[in-house]
Amino acid sequence: MVKTSRIPFVSNSDSFENELAKAKKLLHANEYTVPDAVLTIIKYCINNQVGFILSRNQHSGNCRDARNKRNRLGHLGIPLYDELKSCVLEGIDSSGSRVIFAVHCRAHKEFSIDAIVNIHNFVESTVKHLPEEELKSIFGMEFGTVNPILLAVRSKEKIMQVFDESVAETIARYPGTMLTNAGNHTWGVEFDPVTLIEKISTEKTYPIAKQEKELNESDLPKYVNPKSIGIITGNGPRSGMHLWERINFHIANTLKERFLGDISFPEVHIISLPAMGLSMNLDKRLDITRNALFDAVEAMKDQNVELLALACHTTAYFQDEIKKIFNSTNRKFISLPEIVFNYITQKEINELAILGINYVSELGEWSAYKPLQKLVNVEKLDDATIDKFNELSFDLKKRWNYHRNFLQLVNLFKKNIVSDNLLIVSTELSVLLDSSMNKNKHSISKNIIDTLEIYAQELAFESLGWIFSKEAE
Repeated sequence: MVKTSRIPFVSNSDSFENELAKAKKLLHANEYTVPDAVLTIIKYCINNQVGFILSRNQHSGNCRDARNKRNRLGHLGIPLYDELKSCVLEGIDSSGSRVIFAVHCRAHKEFSIDAIVNIHNFVESTVKHLPEEELKSIFGMEFGTVNPILLAVRSKEKIMQVFDESVAETIARYPGTMLTNAGNHTWGVEFDPVTLIEKISTEKTYPIAKQEKELNESDLPKYVNPKSIGIITGNGPRSGMHLWERINFHIANTLKERFLGDISFPEVHIISLPAMGLSMNLDKRLDITRNALFDAVEAMKDQNVELLALACHTTAYFQDEIKKIFNSTNRKFISLPEIVFNYITQKEINELAILGINYVSELGEWSAYKPLQKLVNVEKLDDATIDKFNELSFDLKKRWNYHRNFLQLVNLFKKNIVSDNLLIVSTELSVLLDSSMNKNKHSISKNIIDTLEIYAQELAFESLGWIFSKEAE
């Protein structure tokens, strides 16, 4: 994963009066006052310059319950590791004194009594939860409403508060914040954990927690920070736009209930090269195409790009050279043809017709799809049919009439193609066949193998991590 600097949470907190007015807007119809605990948190955050955002949620009694109910950035639900778990404990130290202290960790972890004992020299058998009645009488709290700010204020900062080291580590790059209760089961507060630790604790962070054993895989932090993607396009520009759109679709569709809106998408860089269009005559314009393409690849190396995609079938001819230029420990070029070969093998497709401009579809020296001849039986198209696909691809670049172009395509399928499997190796045809643009796609009584769609899905899997592609198989 590319290392990034921590992004501090900034709320530009206003005066108490203005923040109180914002809090009052969160009151429900049958509520008339903001709870005292919430008022205390507002005052503390303003006085100590701790950025915060208040929110409301359904009644939640514990961390696992809360994570499905927290509101952040218009989304209901947060990852479990972004919820702060807090407990008030008591123990007898080495001098025989009773000590009341608080511990905090991310909610995908559980506290390690052994670690807590070792750090503070407690007698192991004496460390336990502070009784509920004392938690209420001393701090005015109950289970599910323990909050580090309220503990600091109500104890006049005399209580020792220890944070697990994971709280100070950045797990999800965006938004980089955590949430916890605001001293009330239906109020939440979002904050920057590092800033809060600096204000609350005089102790350094300690490894006082370990990973919870009973969690689902999807609750763990490895399901964040999708790898950044670079897309080189221009033959035509809409090819890259369409690829990006489909990547986003597959990201959201794969994450399902784990999808958190904008912050779940990967960082994307796009370079649209007019010179990519020259590859439509690749043998005649080889050098100028190569030079422009490789300049773009070098530019992508200077960006925060971990996965490089090429939204083009003709310039895939340069894929081996691109790998040599771009690939490194933290960077990988994803070859469209190689993804397609794997797909055809996995699906056990034995015969197909390959449809695109002649430089690609004839599987000659200029085609990166030449190895297909060893994988499947490829239908041989006559020169007249190939010419018609060439004309259609050029016509689509002009965006004259998609409805007419679609009818032309269907006519070609019906009259000129025998195979039941149609491999689309023209990004223009992929865009044309997209169901969001053409509702008549179902009228084609053949198996359409949309290579750009296959590519988008694999890029989404690669961005999210290998586990998703395994789940999808």
